[in-house]
Amino acid sequence: MPHGWSPPTSTGNLGSVATVKHAISEHDVVVLREPVGVWPAGTSGAVVSIYDGMLLIELVGPGGKTLDTIQVSAAQLDVKHS
Repeated sequence: MPHGWSPPTSTGNLGSVATVKHAISEHDVVVLREPVGVWPAGTSGAVVSIYDGMLLIELVGPGGKTLDTIQVSAAQLDVKHS
């Protein structure tokens, strides 16, 4: 047995997996969970800044052109890439 290693001591339900939500940070790529203005759920964007509990998201189109910036709460987003 490797030094510092010990077998699991819990006999609980090892088949269940807990979901841990990543704290959203600047520069994360996020996805809208619900529609925001003209942007449907599933729209991807990047977190530009975070302030007062709100996040500024930049939505970029083909060629890297900024299409819009929107302000949303973290509850309206899922992290796609961090």
